[in-house]
Amino acid sequence: MEWRSGYRWDGGTPNLHLVDAAKAPHQLPSGRVPAGLTTGEEVRIISKKTALQAGAMAAVAAVGFGVISASGSERAQASSPTVYSVKGFDTSHHNAHPIQWSTAARGGYSFVFHKASQGTGYKDPTFRGDFAAASRAGLMNAPYHMYSSGSGAAQAAHFITTVRVAGYNGRTAGQLPPVVDLETLDGECPSGISSAQVGAFLSTTRQAFGVNPIVYTSKAFTDRCLRGDVSALKNSPLWQPRYKSGTREPAPVGGRGWSIWQHTETGTVPGLRGNVDVNAYRGTLTQLRTLAHLSPGQPPAQPGTGTGTGSGTGTGTGTTTPSTAVWPLLKTGARGVNVTTAQHLLAATGHSTTADGIYGPSTRNATTAFQRAHGLTADGIIGPNTWNKLVPTVRSGSNGSAVKAAQAQLAGYGNRITVDGAFGPATRNAATAFQRAHGLTADGIIGPKTWNKLINGTKTTTPPAPTKPAPTNGKLTHRQALTQLAAAGIKAPVGRTSLGGVRARTIQGVIALKKASGCTITITGGTESGHSTRGNHSHANGYKLDLRTRDEGRCVTNWIKTTQRKGAPRGKDARWHGTLNGISAEYVYEIPRSGGVHWDITFI
Repeated sequence: MEWRSGYRWDGGTPNLHLVDAAKAPHQLPSGRVPAGLTTGEEVRIISKKTALQAGAMAAVAAVGFGVISASGSERAQASSPTVYSVKGFDTSHHNAHPIQWSTAARGGYSFVFHKASQGTGYKDPTFRGDFAAASRAGLMNAPYHMYSSGSGAAQAAHFITTVRVAGYNGRTAGQLPPVVDLETLDGECPSGISSAQVGAFLSTTRQAFGVNPIVYTSKAFTDRCLRGDVSALKNSPLWQPRYKSGTREPAPVGGRGWSIWQHTETGTVPGLRGNVDVNAYRGTLTQLRTLAHLSPGQPPAQPGTGTGTGSGTGTGTGTTTPSTAVWPLLKTGARGVNVTTAQHLLAATGHSTTADGIYGPSTRNATTAFQRAHGLTADGIIGPNTWNKLVPTVRSGSNGSAVKAAQAQLAGYGNRITVDGAFGPATRNAATAFQRAHGLTADGIIGPKTWNKLINGTKTTTPPAPTKPAPTNGKLTHRQALTQLAAAGIKAPVGRTSLGGVRARTIQGVIALKKASGCTITITGGTESGHSTRGNHSHANGYKLDLRTRDEGRCVTNWIKTTQRKGAPRGKDARWHGTLNGISAEYVYEIPRSGGVHWDITFI
């Protein structure tokens, strides 16, 4: 994605080439780095896949970044990148500045990605200015994070903080989904990288911005550094590099083809000096504009000018909801589905609170933090200004807490939909029906105007009255535990598993495990009878939970074995130790004589 000092990796075998724009490449000894080529977060040597592939690939782009399907391997001769009319480029501090952004836009380029951050501390010094200037020039754009050292969640937190300060929220008109860049650093895999850690980065970023991040990577990288486990990438559009031979497309990753093709790192773009990474988008300009929340003819908004997405009456696609719109006032003591909605929306912006429908101290604190971060009066009361900043645009394919907020509202109008955070056909149909019934454009996209109608309307069904607030310590009822798990995106336990009498700290621990690992959590054992009752820290006393190891449980298994500290075995069963958000965890890979391998986890 970046180039520096003219060096790049240019092959499946690490043959290093010295690239000079005026001369032919000169091959250097395999695997050797030339003297003077430094290391560090800002310097990268990019691994590219160059081996010829046999077979054929059929790639079909659905709406926007939708599903790209592929069968077999890439074709030896496929479409040239020149056949794709939607062009873009990417920039960082390595590009010569200043950049004439308007010249680039007039030169036929539609989108650009800017490097924002790397690892857990580095910020690209050109990002904030470039992001604002490109938006003013009418280019659709988004930030990218170079995955480096640190846990996936910690890197995501650094990325989110960095881009929010610059005015990026993932839903303003003209903003494309955020990107994580997965490639080798100085020819090596990023320290500690795994599919679980990448999944944690993606889920944290997805929750913050309400859209699936794009992943920049290659098959060579995922085969080597993720050991072929691309399960974490399944919901993300792929942006892939492939430079040589001109017409050979990137090799599919996990059976999926590219949505964006970076086909040269030595391109020329009007308004930029020197070599530039140039990209092609597989879909149409209309599809890309839809991804960037732009209605026909609408220019991108400048950072910080609003969170809405266009001009239609259904999606609320003016730059913001009209200032005269009426919103309910929520403050300490309020209860009901609107509070639940606000709690989900706060969680979607990274200010997590339990979605229990009760406006208590936790919700007030999350609201105050949100208001402070967005330059609002930090009074902990959700009124019109706070609502206008809180509500994003969600649509088919969106995931996360913001979708849960919309689903909770739609369920209040009698729609039988699951509040699962996945915007699928049922949610779209319910949204379309609501819009039609309330005189809005029935497009199934929930933007500020639709949010306003949903939140202000009279619900035809009343959600069950919330139970008394769950204690932060002590033991929980089965229902209290389920409520906390559901708010964190963890499904109800399988079978006859009971959580009655489980410790609050145990539930907090398994929620922290989900956040740290980014994995799907399936609980298969709780406080029900049948478990060993030996010791104080038993299932019966609420300290232990069993988690599935097969199917989706493989993600948890990989995360525990690669990130936690291995200890002495418990009998014949392997054991690991770690700390999750201040809670000590003991993980035992239990293999009962009767069968049913599972993780036996104690939270203390």
